[in-house]
Amino acid sequence: MALPSGTKLGPYEIRSALGAGGMGEVYRARDSRLDRSVAIKILHSHLSCSPELKARFEREARTLSSLSHPHICSLYDVGKDGEVEFLVMELLEGETLAARLQRGPLPLTAVVKLGIEVADALAKAHRLGVIHRDLKPSNIMLTGNGAKLMDFGLAKPSIVNSEAGPSLAELATATLQSPSSPLSSAGTLIGTIQYMAPEQIEGKEADARSDIFALGSVLYEALTGRRAFEGKTHLHIASAILQRDPPPITIQNPDLGLPPLEHTIRTCMAKEPDERFQTAHDVKLQLSWLAHALGREQMSGRGAWSKAALTAVGVLTVALLTTIFFFVRAVRDRAEIFAPTTTRFSITVPPPQELAVASGQAVTISLDGKALAYVVAENGVPRLFTRRFEQPDAVAVRESEGAAFPFFSPNGDWVAFFSQGKLKKAPTAGGTPVVICEVPTFFGGTWTPQDVIVVALPTYGLAKVSANGGPLQRIEAPTKDIFYPQGPTWLAGGEWIAFTDYLSQGRTIKLLKLSTGEIRTVLTNARAAAFVEGRVVYYQGDALWSAPFDPDRLSIRGSATKIESGIDDENYVVQAGISERVLAYVAGSAGSVSRALYAVDRKGQERKLDVPPHDYVDPVLSPDGKRLACLFRSTVGQQLVVLDIESGLFTTLISSGMNAAPAWTSDGKSLIFDDANSQGRAIYRVPADGSSGPQLFKVTSLSTHVTSVAGGYATLSVSDPTTSTDLWILNLSNPDDMRPFKRTPAAERQGSLSPDGRWMAYESNESGRSEIYVEPVPGPGGRRQISIDGGEEPRWVRNGREIAYRSGTKMISVPVQEQPVFQTGKPTELFDRKFDRGFAVAGYDVTPDGRTFIMTRSEHTPRNEIRVVMGWLEKQGNQ
Repeated sequence: MALPSGTKLGPYEIRSALGAGGMGEVYRARDSRLDRSVAIKILHSHLSCSPELKARFEREARTLSSLSHPHICSLYDVGKDGEVEFLVMELLEGETLAARLQRGPLPLTAVVKLGIEVADALAKAHRLGVIHRDLKPSNIMLTGNGAKLMDFGLAKPSIVNSEAGPSLAELATATLQSPSSPLSSAGTLIGTIQYMAPEQIEGKEADARSDIFALGSVLYEALTGRRAFEGKTHLHIASAILQRDPPPITIQNPDLGLPPLEHTIRTCMAKEPDERFQTAHDVKLQLSWLAHALGREQMSGRGAWSKAALTAVGVLTVALLTTIFFFVRAVRDRAEIFAPTTTRFSITVPPPQELAVASGQAVTISLDGKALAYVVAENGVPRLFTRRFEQPDAVAVRESEGAAFPFFSPNGDWVAFFSQGKLKKAPTAGGTPVVICEVPTFFGGTWTPQDVIVVALPTYGLAKVSANGGPLQRIEAPTKDIFYPQGPTWLAGGEWIAFTDYLSQGRTIKLLKLSTGEIRTVLTNARAAAFVEGRVVYYQGDALWSAPFDPDRLSIRGSATKIESGIDDENYVVQAGISERVLAYVAGSAGSVSRALYAVDRKGQERKLDVPPHDYVDPVLSPDGKRLACLFRSTVGQQLVVLDIESGLFTTLISSGMNAAPAWTSDGKSLIFDDANSQGRAIYRVPADGSSGPQLFKVTSLSTHVTSVAGGYATLSVSDPTTSTDLWILNLSNPDDMRPFKRTPAAERQGSLSPDGRWMAYESNESGRSEIYVEPVPGPGGRRQISIDGGEEPRWVRNGREIAYRSGTKMISVPVQEQPVFQTGKPTELFDRKFDRGFAVAGYDVTPDGRTFIMTRSEHTPRNEIRVVMGWLEKQGNQ
């Protein structure tokens, strides 16, 4: 909010607003003690809650306080009045260089004088270990006493172990500001992109030579009246900085300069830091020599180069420098024409947000490489964002809570995604999503040129639906093959669909023909195929590989080359999107995820269990509370283990597979779990002591997960694309007795049986959001809603007197009374803590007395950075 005239900040009285920048608002004020005019800079009110931005504001104060120089804006005071933090600085009368250049370029003598003054100021700052990092025309004030260097908000001490605050380089990303109005902001590339050195564009540390590059860019603009590097988008500008030199300053036109000055400016702007002037003092000496050569003779408005100056410089020197410069430039330009052009930069999301890699695929690229979609989680809630590269800002997709696995339409105008049991699509440029269909489970999708969307449904296979909406239709192979697909993508004009089959050993990339269901194998021990310009790109190890691909024979026809390594692979989902021009990926490593086990009391006090580090998933306590069954997720599959809580010893029951979370039988002697096999989904029973292997209990073609066991029944969550997710019950005494319990158009999930098996608590989205309901088993009987503000993942406590469930990050308890009639009490919040969600079942369990919750929390480093590689295909073509 702007401060009105007359506002008092300590001894300072606001008179009028002077302007605003990326960090603060600037006001003209009066110092009542010394009766002088000053400039007051306050931190933007909407930024004051950010620790990073406050640190940056304080860093500017510390930086300015250490700098005393006639060409650096002086700091008089630092203050705080209530919630307003401010700097008191020298009031500079004049105009910024940016404002002056709107009227045209500066005369030659003025450019040389400007360069000497700014270089001298930078030399002083660099000697004190301070790098400006945001030198640009709007940060240079032209006053009656010469140039004044301003705005050290991005300045960073270059000495080791400085106490000047956290480095914003840790938040580096592509700048989100408009090219026509460049600004610096937290969470962006450090500085303003038009004046950045190549090393800053590439995310490397800035040093004194980076400021020298910016000085060269400023002097070029002051001399020519145009920026050294232009472009419609920030990507074009970044590419120009990295790959091209600015247009030459025409020697034949004396209005634009002289060869020695052009040589000085271009040396400042050399691509490699080692090829530039190494200190700002060297730049000052070079410009001072030129000023001396000019002598006292004043230039005309046309900036003519005098005979005396030419004599001083030396005609031969000028000719030699000019010849060398244009020869070197011609050679370099010719090399650039034939060299592959690869540009790299990063996009980051600011904390506390992080990329939602745990929820599924979090990043993808449109087919034309012009748009990016990514999923960001905050407080455990994923949301979808889109960004066209030619646009400065990302767009938050409405109603995308719980989003996962985004993918674009062929023309890039729409982005589809999975959210809360529905397949949706939304305009890439922004707009309200449209529901395409209900989808019970989802493991990726692809949108073909025929406007058919093909989705992967774990254990169910592939299904298709019109992009305009309608029912899902299962795609069946003539051989009735069973597979566990992920990450489908179209090729051959949409006639074939490629996918990863997780049932095959080591993962296999297969092709399915939409018209016939024919299946072919393309690659073994590989995942996440993409087909781009006669090449197949796939994931192996922690790297992406590319190999020539014959689209007629549908086979690889040459050796593979590595594109990029260090790709995130959390939960078996490759976090990368690729198009003909652009590769975007989340950095990480295969199998790097770790989830720790925690014991949490009813007040939220937590204690990490002293067990070996693993990726623990879906812990389930035995009926007596002394053992804990859970899964380890690893690169070879999932291991089913039992932990003896007292001794800390593990018993491995299943060493690998795609098995889901287990459920204990009522006597605590066995575990019931489901796994994928060649016939479909199989339900097994295995002794909890590991005395023998698993015994097959039932095979079903339905996509089924066991969620609880009690009273001789198992509760099954059954996913069917035609009817959403339903609840079934299985009689453990009779495997043929498997029947629907709750089968509606809504999605019912996470069935939890009461200890006596007479009641079931479950989650349903019938009302439009997930709530918790209870019904008698096996029925019939009325149901009742027990949650009042949303609910997920119910767990019936084994003492029979309580049902626990989650609502966002909150754990809620509902008291239960079964006798003489069934009654429930008012939901009560126990604690609010962020823990991981469940995969097959609730993701947590409760001790039999209800006093302690066993939960998991991911301990991987939050993923905040999307790395972008433009021109990867040109590089492949030259290998």
